[in-house]
Amino acid sequence: MVELFAADINQIAPRAQYLISLLDEERQARVRAFGESHSALLTLAAGLLLYDIFGERTKTTHFERGKRGKPHLPDNAPFNISHAGDFAVLALSQQPVGVDLERIRPLDWQRIALRFFHPQERAYLAQSSEPENDFFRIWTLKESYLKAEGTGFSVSPASFAVLPVGTQSARFFGETAFRFTRLTAFPGYCLSVCSLEEDVSQQVVMKQF
Repeated sequence: MVELFAADINQIAPRAQYLISLLDEERQARVRAFGESHSALLTLAAGLLLYDIFGERTKTTHFERGKRGKPHLPDNAPFNISHAGDFAVLALSQQPVGVDLERIRPLDWQRIALRFFHPQERAYLAQSSEPENDFFRIWTLKESYLKAEGTGFSVSPASFAVLPVGTQSARFFGETAFRFTRLTAFPGYCLSVCSLEEDVSQQVVMKQF
């Protein structure tokens, strides 16, 4: 089963100066490079999730990266991390996995969709009764797939289509062994998981630090 864990930067912020010491040196440097910004807290939250799940191995074992930069810990379960707004989310699996979290917010989604969405996805938005929300649903689905594959944006997001189905699933147009799960764990956010495992936890475990 794919397990999901999350951290809230509002809970972390008051103890940030202490909590940063739990991270490996590389991530500590990344957090400090952001100063006292929102990005620093999100980077810290992601690091704390890694530390909570993998323990001291995050300090003693070097994170390796795939050809497109996707990190993994040798001899440990595959994982993927996303963060947005006030939350960081980690997906843990026994097989390749991708997760993407986006906060629903005002933006020029029509312009972005024109550049990055497949024609079938743009047609779906044109008929949607809530196109802004559906834009974010599709975006997280696409991101989760690219992250699961480990390709990132080396593969054009417009080269494939994946559309929401019902309240929790999605349909990929083409050949893939990956499955999609959409969750409503955080009000005002879209969260999608792309995995090879059939079972994905419907609960996101909120960690306290």
